[in-house]
Amino acid sequence: MKNNPVFPYILILAFGIGLIFFMSMNGAGDHEEAEGGETTEQNDGAALVQSCIGCHGGDLTGGMGPDLHGIALSKEEIVEILTNGKGSMPAGTAKGNEEAVADYILSLE
Repeated sequence: MKNNPVFPYILILAFGIGLIFFMSMNGAGDHEEAEGGETTEQNDGAALVQSCIGCHGGDLTGGMGPDLHGIALSKEEIVEILTNGKGSMPAGTAKGNEEAVADYILSLE
């Protein structure tokens, strides 16, 4: 080791890569269970609208897409748009959780 000062840095690098790998594998399948056997993620409209931020803005007050606060649509109309798309809004963005996303959007003021 006295002749090669790079060796300790290689060991630290290998340890760091291994640690990152094992930490990422630990969280790969973790989902908290909610009542009824569904994951919390599937029930939480607020978490589901994270995919909406790109077009509707970080606070969903508008961007390329319209402001979602106080939207003048019924739950059924919102579910229809989430399912089939409309204009530049792509279909299937709620990934089967249209009801939860619609409820969350309607709760925005």
